Amino acid sequence: MIHFPAVEYIRWAKSHPTARINLARSGAEPCPPAALGLTRRDLVVTLPVNDGYAPLRAAIARRYRVHPDQTFTVSGGTSFANWFACAAALNDARGEAIVEKPTYEPLLRIPQALGCRIVRLERRFEEGYAVDLRRFESLVTPRTRFAIVSNLHNPSGARIDGATLRRMASILRRVGAFLVVDEVYLECLFGRRPDSCVHAGPNVVTTNSLTKAYGLDGLRAGWVLGPREVIRRAWSIQDLLANNGVAPGERMSLAAFRHLPAIRRRAHATLDPNLERLRRYFAAEPRLEAFMPEGGNVVFPRVPRGLDSDVLASHLLERYSTLVVPGRFFESPRHIRISFGMSRRVFDRGLANISRALDDLS
Repeated sequence: MIHFPAVEYIRWAKSHPTARINLARSGAEPCPPAALGLTRRDLVVTLPVNDGYAPLRAAIARRYRVHPDQTFTVSGGTSFANWFACAAALNDARGEAIVEKPTYEPLLRIPQALGCRIVRLERRFEEGYAVDLRRFESLVTPRTRFAIVSNLHNPSGARIDGATLRRMASILRRVGAFLVVDEVYLECLFGRRPDSCVHAGPNVVTTNSLTKAYGLDGLRAGWVLGPREVIRRAWSIQDLLANNGVAPGERMSLAAFRHLPAIRRRAHATLDPNLERLRRYFAAEPRLEAFMPEGGNVVFPRVPRGLDSDVLASHLLERYSTLVVPGRFFESPRHIRISFGMSRRVFDRGLANISRALDDLS
């Protein structure tokens, strides 16, 4: 019997009350349509497709320095891309999936829904959420089909360096398993020559989209990069599920790739100074302990001992109309997740309200 487990975080994200200050949304400020430089040719209801829209696949392949045959596109953002990546990596063989902890909840629920036995890889706050390679290697067995991690880590923003990724891929390759990397937040650090995790090994599969780094959530442009056999299996699965993508979305996504440098500059005009403000805030707010990421747009501070993050989040919402994500959605009840992808005025007010709420609850 197929079982699709509930995804509590997504339910919460879709149904939480509105707030004047939203520090819970996890992407850059929405990108205005004018930034895409759209023309009449982009307003389409159909496109010539085989396996995806060839010009879009080619644009993605050029950006990440892979062959178009290593590129799978899907109208559904990184969320749907993660599903395809796991299903294609599993290749009809039930087994074990190694999932990081804490994690973005769908990265846990997808392999559960696919029938995998789940093994957890601890990424600890006290260790800066780094991947301990000895701990990781101890989890890999002949039953392992894939390991899935986020890089930058969601919720903490921690980065897995290239040497660690290569070692993880090598360990998995010994048993014929894949390393699946959700790199949607790493995109925030990518410039003209993106250093995609797909180049960490021949058994690495990555997922990404235009959502978190560029404020283009509504396009739902997602993609998977990886070995040709995995990409072929993803297209076979797509034949069963949806056949083709959404033509207007794919055409608009191609337009976004043409204008990506300007869209990136617009997003980083907000993200970069807000990251500096966040560093100064934590330096002056000793009640919150935080691992400071080098980029991205989320951070995951730990609240004072004895204070439940749900209580803090509820107080922030009721008293100050400020929304943060309670850490229980990431298996970490002493934490809250804060986004810094909004305007300076909103962000500064939100941080000030967190300190006021801590005053109230102390």
